[in-house]
Amino acid sequence: MKVTKLFKMLVLLASFSLSAQTAQEIAKIYCDLDRVPDFNYSLLQLENVEKNGKSETLEIKQYGSGVDNGLKNVAFDFKAPASVKGMRVLQLEKLKKADDRWVYMPKLRQSRRIPMTERTKSFGGTEFTYNDMTIRNEDEDKNEILDSNAKITVGGTTYNCWKMRSDPYKRSEVEYHYRLSWFDKKTYIPVRIEFYDNKDKMIKTYECLKIDMVKGKTGIEYPLRRKNVITNLVTGRKTIATVKEFVFDEPISDGYFSQNWLTTGKAPKGKGKK
Repeated sequence: MKVTKLFKMLVLLASFSLSAQTAQEIAKIYCDLDRVPDFNYSLLQLENVEKNGKSETLEIKQYGSGVDNGLKNVAFDFKAPASVKGMRVLQLEKLKKADDRWVYMPKLRQSRRIPMTERTKSFGGTEFTYNDMTIRNEDEDKNEILDSNAKITVGGTTYNCWKMRSDPYKRSEVEYHYRLSWFDKKTYIPVRIEFYDNKDKMIKTYECLKIDMVKGKTGIEYPLRRKNVITNLVTGRKTIATVKEFVFDEPISDGYFSQNWLTTGKAPKGKGKK
């Protein structure tokens, strides 16, 4: 990790702590801090739980790498169960325009670009959508603080929060009309998000059930959303996502973020540089 990156992170937090924070500033801190590790690897376990209690567990390897303009590239490699094994998803963030996203389907033996119209659809058969698997920039929404001293209990922990309403400027690109979020004042992580339709009916919830402070390879400490759950209030189905393994700030091969990896699942051994 570059010293400048750590310095930028500390300045970002300190600069906004000197005065009352606006909704846009809070959203920006969350977006920027979520991109802080130059490199990250994690093993994800996603458990789909049906309304009748029946469940299925997916295992996914995730690779993330920062780029010079502060954006992040992410690759997902589906390992289990057999129904999704070999599926791969590649997301390349772009500056001031829509991200590039592709999916490789092993049964078809071909990859295709995911158009904007399909990014509201299920990610690998889970209750997460493709939109949920990326960072939403603060300038994509009109953000408003509803309560600067809100308290909420999630996963047995009570948080002091900012309660915020976010209305997307381009509603056609998302699967909801607006959302309410509770941002923890210590970590700036939204510990609960409620998604509403155009009739003010809550259709989906997200909760961060566990936050751990963890260290990367450079010794820098980060907040890790260890366990999360998304619940579809229309169908009663939910997906519980748990980070089983992780490594921060250990260089990852640039090959994971290429069309060759997407179609073959193979990346060169060389490690990326920052």
